[in-house]
Amino acid sequence: MILTLRTRWLLAAIVVIVAAAAITVSRTHQPRRLAPLVVNFSGDGAVPAISRSMRPVQVDTLRISVAPQALPSDASLDAITAELYTALAYVSARTGTTLAGPITVQILADPQCALHGAAYTQTREVHVTTCAAIPPARAVNILAHEFVHQLAHDYYGDAHLRSDPILLEGWATWGAGHYWLGRHATFRAFLGGQAPLPLITNHLGRPAAEMNTLYYQWASFVEYLLVTYGRDAFDRLYRSGNGVPGSADYQGVYGVDLATLEAAWREWLR
Repeated sequence: MILTLRTRWLLAAIVVIVAAAAITVSRTHQPRRLAPLVVNFSGDGAVPAISRSMRPVQVDTLRISVAPQALPSDASLDAITAELYTALAYVSARTGTTLAGPITVQILADPQCALHGAAYTQTREVHVTTCAAIPPARAVNILAHEFVHQLAHDYYGDAHLRSDPILLEGWATWGAGHYWLGRHATFRAFLGGQAPLPLITNHLGRPAAEMNTLYYQWASFVEYLLVTYGRDAFDRLYRSGNGVPGSADYQGVYGVDLATLEAAWREWLR
């Protein structure tokens, strides 16, 4: 595929922002195939046990444990807790959803200093793996995304686990809002009219820059659907998928197929 100069600029810009925020996302149900700098969502799978050496903090909704060497030595656990509650309140308000109960938050240490995350929404656990050399704010960016996955499970029920990945990850990315957007106000503005990948694209195995491009595109597409058709229709669409990109009932909910919606979305981006 030959990339235009503007497309190359977009991919380069995404690499810079992702390097700063560490918010790359991997696919649903792949908890054991994490790559460096990857946020992974999974509705099930093995969940690492909390080590006895971790420092637990329980403040009502978030039950936070921090492993040794996961954060800088001068990091304040109280400050991290406050930031996580702020992130949860923000994404909850942005998505109009609330948690059905407490969730466990594990901040784990990676010997290789890789940064990635996971959400095990059936067992109400979210993880971020980081190290003392990485600023804690980057872990908060990742967990904001993971919080949206748990909120979505609580709101949509088990339909969340089989949602169309375009919507599942697009919603979590859109819901994380400014934790992913940097200086931009919207995902439409972030893309700047550039969307080089088709919406129906398997992100697994792609280079990090392309994978991030795809997730930002999906977030922008969700943004377009919400602006154009409203939340009620989006909720019906979200519940209609079967776990495959493009599997939601776009025709039944919106009266047009995904190809038509994608063309309209691309026009909207310009």
